[in-house]
Amino acid sequence: MSVQVFNLLGISRDSIFEEKLSFADYLTDFITQTDALNFSGTLLPESIEGPINPWFFAQELLSKSSKLPFIAINPCFVHPLYVVRNLYNLSTFYQRPIYLNFITGGSAVDSLKINDSLSKEEKYKRLDEFITIVQELLTANEGETYSFKGTYYTLENIVFKGSLPENLQPVFHIAGSSEHAENLIQKKNMIQLKMGESAAKISINRAKKVSYHFGIIARETSEEAQDVLATFCKVDRKRTILQQISIKQSNSVWKQKVYENYKSSAEDPIYSLTPFMNGYSDVPYLVGSYKDVANYVQNYIDHGIESIIIEIPKTGYNELQEIDTVLTAIKQ
Repeated sequence: MSVQVFNLLGISRDSIFEEKLSFADYLTDFITQTDALNFSGTLLPESIEGPINPWFFAQELLSKSSKLPFIAINPCFVHPLYVVRNLYNLSTFYQRPIYLNFITGGSAVDSLKINDSLSKEEKYKRLDEFITIVQELLTANEGETYSFKGTYYTLENIVFKGSLPENLQPVFHIAGSSEHAENLIQKKNMIQLKMGESAAKISINRAKKVSYHFGIIARETSEEAQDVLATFCKVDRKRTILQQISIKQSNSVWKQKVYENYKSSAEDPIYSLTPFMNGYSDVPYLVGSYKDVANYVQNYIDHGIESIIIEIPKTGYNELQEIDTVLTAIKQ
């Protein structure tokens, strides 16, 4: 396949216990299945309340499979020196590059929980400094001292013997669609990670590098897929109200754009925002037969996207295998 395809690993605080699976068994099973299927690797989100440390999982993935970790980096949780050291260790030991997704932080509610009171503009300035330090240290001449003085980070006379060769340099992404995100993406010349768009609204500029994030529910027929969708995100009044409140209070441009697309979009038999509107996901879904969904993804690829991140819905079925059937049907 001409693009890298990652699945998304996410575990809520109680989902493991609901399924009566141990933490170790869940991770091991996910890694084993990913390694056997047509995925390039796994995106590992950073969460305030989730139990997974993405760096721990990245090492497990690298040691037990041939796949690539795609790690979310949140300046709320880690220092750039910590990130650089981990990148150097993992990439040189396993001789594989690591994909990175830089984010400014969690939701406004999550930021309050950890007293991260910076404005949106300030968070992007902090992220700019963070990325600059990571990039410069990973390409620094060994033995030379490194200093950085910014608003949020200051380093003085650091001697870091951990630069990476070009073939092991991480693949940098920045998540977001706001003006602040767009400006930082352009400044750093990085890949933009954004929500998958409907076929009628694809806005990829080939002068920019873009990766898409979305979920998939696919079956032999469209009717079967729609039945699974209906079961997966059945209407729950409380959940729907909470999602509506979240949308209204969110300062995330991408979330507002997804909502606007739902209100104004023409009928599309494959592109579905039902999981988003019903409060079961924050990403759009492609729902339909294996062939139809494969054609839809192929259209994304033909428009020049860099990579794909596919959310794996928790339906009670083996969705990794179902989605792999779609990937197998896409032109190689």
